[in-house]
This record gives sequence, C-alpha cells and structure tokens, in this order.
Amino acid sequence: MKGTVLKIDRGSKHDGPGIRTVVFLKGCPLRCMWCSTPDSQELRPQLLHVETFCTACGRCAASCPQQALSIVDGQVLVDRSRCVTCGTCVDRCLNNGMKISGTAMTVEEVFEIVRRQIPFWTRMQGGLTISGGEVFSQYEFALLLLKRCHEEGIDTNIESSCYTSPERIASMLPYLDHVCCDVKHMDDETHKRLTGVSNVQILDNIRRISMQKDLILRYPVIPGCNDSDENVDATAAYIRTLGRGFNRIDLLAYHEMGTVTYQRLGREYPLKGCPPMERERMIAIRDRMREQGVNAVIA
Repeated sequence: MKGTVLKIDRGSKHDGPGIRTVVFLKGCPLRCMWCSTPDSQELRPQLLHVETFCTACGRCAASCPQQALSIVDGQVLVDRSRCVTCGTCVDRCLNNGMKISGTAMTVEEVFEIVRRQIPFWTRMQGGLTISGGEVFSQYEFALLLLKRCHEEGIDTNIESSCYTSPERIASMLPYLDHVCCDVKHMDDETHKRLTGVSNVQILDNIRRISMQKDLILRYPVIPGCNDSDENVDATAAYIRTLGRGFNRIDLLAYHEMGTVTYQRLGREYPLKGCPPMERERMIAIRDRMREQGVNAVIA
C-alpha cells in the first residue's frame, strides 16, 4: 500500500518522548489560519516555486508538457489547474527553483527508513512519530505503519488534531504508546472560524484517549485568536475533565515560518500582519494554567 509522504525527519527532540523519527503525511481536513505547513494540507503532491533560487531563465516554461508555466515580467507564473506535478520542470531547472512537495511511498519503504534507528533506540529512548498534515487523512496507511512498527517493538506516537471518527481512534490505539493532540479553541463557533471544522468530535476523542494512553496536548497560542484569558480558563477547565493518561499541555508560541511556503504555493497567508507572540504573555498563560492545577509548559 502506498501513501503520500511530505517528508521524514530523523533525530527530532520535539515530537514525543526521546529522539524520534517523524513521518509527515500529506492531507488535512482542517484549514488553520496559522498553519505552518500549508503544503501538507492537500493529499496530492504539489509544485513549489522557490523564488529565491529562480533566475526566470525560462527552461521550466519551455519544457512543461502541460503548458502550466509561463514567464511574465521576469516572473515565473504557475497555472495550478494545468499542473500535474510530472516533475519535468524540476528536472530542467538548473537552480533548484522548482520542487515537488510529496512523495508516494509504500509502508515497507517507510518502515525500512524507520528501522535504521532501532540500534540507537536500544541505548536511548525514542521511536516513531507519525505527523502531518493530519494522520487520519491517510488512516489506512498510518495504521499499517503503526502495526509494522509495533510488531518490531518500536515506541509509537502520533501528532493529530483528532478530527476523525471514534471508531478510527479506537482501532489505532492498540498500536500506540503515546498521542499528541492539538487544542486550538474551546468555543465551537470560533474553532470553526479559525480552522474550518467543529471541535465537538475533537474534544470527545481527546477525552477518550486520555482514559487509555499517555497524552500530551499542544496549544498553539495565536495573538488575537485564542490567547484570551477566557479561552485559557476554558482550556484549563476542559483539561481537568480528562483521564489519568493526561501528561501535560505544551504551549506553542505563534511564528511565521509557514509564510514562505504559502508564497511558494502561490497562496495568500491568512494571518498576514499578525504580530509575534510575546514571551511575557506566554509566561502569563503558563502560570494561569498552573494556578488552576494544569501541568503547562512553554515548548
């Protein structure tokens, strides 16, 4: 079985306990306004135009079988309705100005990359983390990879929004040692505005997971979106309803690292002009949660 892999990182310290090999899958039903990996949203591979490397020489446009590329006023324009990500322009570019985001790989191909770390994990804690995008957008692929790793005794984790059915959550849990889930906003209508989807099923799934697995929550703190005292208090109140598997909540300060990828995809960044998250406010949110009995840390 094949899946669409965005990238594979080895040696991550921030995606679960110990040193992790992180498999990032493409595809996500959410459209978070602050998304830092917009090329992970679509399931299919996508063409990225890397302007900083591009000299507008025209080799890509001249070679494109679909005539999806053109040079206008010294700039390369991509007609994405025509592009079929055949890779011809990538091969013809002399300056790495074209790149395809997303590679089709089998479960066994990914597993062979993951298993190279097994000797390392016998000496130090670590394992596999499947991230995204959204893991459940490629549910069958992710489940088979988790099973394969579980059979080999590899520690497993997913990073997910948990926007999926309870049945899929239940079927995956036997092959998981840890789960990392995002909480973005407690108010359902605001959550819909910020992400495009409801949070009702998400919060219910997180509560189910907390009864069975080691659970780390992730709270991306976005200025003017979800950093109010009201939402912080509501989040803390929700956490106090979780099961004994709850470990901690990581507070993630807003950053603009995804803006370059939006540009390379030819898309407008939804939070253009949003100020960076102030360190003092992050400390205040952490302390406010701790005062309410919640183990919160600034990640």
